[in-house]
Amino acid sequence: YKVGRMLPDIVNRFIGDFQVNLTPINGLNISYVLGFDNSTQIATGFIPVRNTTPSYDAGFSRRADRTAYQLNNDLNASYRTFLTDWLESTTGIGGTIQTEKYYSTGITGTQLGPIARVSTNAATVVSIDSRADINIMGFFAQQTFGIGDRFFLTGAGRYDVSSVFGEDNRWQFYPKLSGSYLISNERFWQGLSGIIPIFKLRASYGQAGNLTAIGAYDRYTNYNPVALPGLPGVIPSPQLGNSGIKPERQVETEFGADMSFLDGRLGLEFSVYKKDVKDLLLFIGLTPSTGFVNQYANIGTMTNKGFELMITGAPIQTERVRWTSTLIYSRNRNEVNDIPGGVLPFPGGFGQVAAVDGYPLGSFYSTYFARNPDGSLLLTPAGLPQPERAGRNPENGQPLGATVPKVIGDPNPDWTGSWVNDISVGNRLSFRTQFDAGYGFDVFNFTRRVGERDLYGGLAGYEPELRGEVPKGTSTALFGIFENYIEDGSFIKLREVSVAY
Repeated sequence: YKVGRMLPDIVNRFIGDFQVNLTPINGLNISYVLGFDNSTQIATGFIPVRNTTPSYDAGFSRRADRTAYQLNNDLNASYRTFLTDWLESTTGIGGTIQTEKYYSTGITGTQLGPIARVSTNAATVVSIDSRADINIMGFFAQQTFGIGDRFFLTGAGRYDVSSVFGEDNRWQFYPKLSGSYLISNERFWQGLSGIIPIFKLRASYGQAGNLTAIGAYDRYTNYNPVALPGLPGVIPSPQLGNSGIKPERQVETEFGADMSFLDGRLGLEFSVYKKDVKDLLLFIGLTPSTGFVNQYANIGTMTNKGFELMITGAPIQTERVRWTSTLIYSRNRNEVNDIPGGVLPFPGGFGQVAAVDGYPLGSFYSTYFARNPDGSLLLTPAGLPQPERAGRNPENGQPLGATVPKVIGDPNPDWTGSWVNDISVGNRLSFRTQFDAGYGFDVFNFTRRVGERDLYGGLAGYEPELRGEVPKGTSTALFGIFENYIEDGSFIKLREVSVAY
């Protein structure tokens, strides 16, 4: 494209907090935090007249502004005491009140004049103005008992409320229970303390929700302004409200262990978990008889099963040089079910991303190549690739009918990992590196899909058609077969390298 940006994005942001910490009596701690985050962002875009884009060859200009205001109040108190010489008690209570306000405007101009660069100097000007106000409150109570410095049991309950949900379902209660057993503090472990000085088993159960999963006013049937002859008016939006919408509920069970070896120079932590989510918040399509197009609704279930492992070692620990190395490995298997109709495409995913029963959430679900029994591409009589369709012509075996989609890729990695190294020399010089990796996931290369099309022809994938090595029209045929643009997204990258003195 011949695209000129008028100005870079401009962001002004202030983040601050005010804290008060009190200890009125021994064992009682009270803390209050007032946090403030205010930001303003301005972005502009410009495509000149007579550019190479088919959509905006008459010019394009846009300016968008967004102001975000966030305020949180957190008050927490905890009291720790020994009820007996072997029973320790820690009681905690607290609450939070959060306010979030967002104001955004946008002006888009098309069909620019020969020298125009700002959106208001266009023949067609479209403006938007949106505002949002979200309020969240939460209250909790937690009790922990330590028995003989070996057994620890924690129970907690939390009430949360968010203004984005319907009045009948705003208040939600989430319980939690966890326990741990520090086996290395037992007398019978003393003989092994030189080999494994720390060995702890732990388990937990808890529930949680998501308080900001939808927009501030998505539960309403909203109305949009419309200009009638000589009079202003309103029309309903294509989205139907849902006054009974409620947060998703996540129920997680976890088991794990923590241990150390070689006098603490080698540490190992691992966890196995299962998280079930019900009442998924998804954007569903509606039948035309409703008069609307879509709606947010609580439908479907999702399950996450995973394993996490962290190994920390100190290969070098001298008086002058200290080297700590950490390896982190994580894998998760995700699956959704109980989706009405079995498939639900997501908005904003070009109709190619969906929730599909029995597959991971957000799978790529779209058109794929028609193939011969041996796996080779089934070409048209003109030698062009084509998508699979509902049937086959009995005379020539060519695909017939409407195109049929299927799951063509999974954006969730088989595993992710990190390798972090911290080295300090003396008391002043330190080094740090971090490598991140992800393996076994797919990405959709939309840049290649556009750039290899004959309308644009900016990438090397269009060259074979220009040279006559493939039939004319190949790029157009491939454009509608989304399987062609699914690629392996596996990576390893140096995320951070730093030196400090």
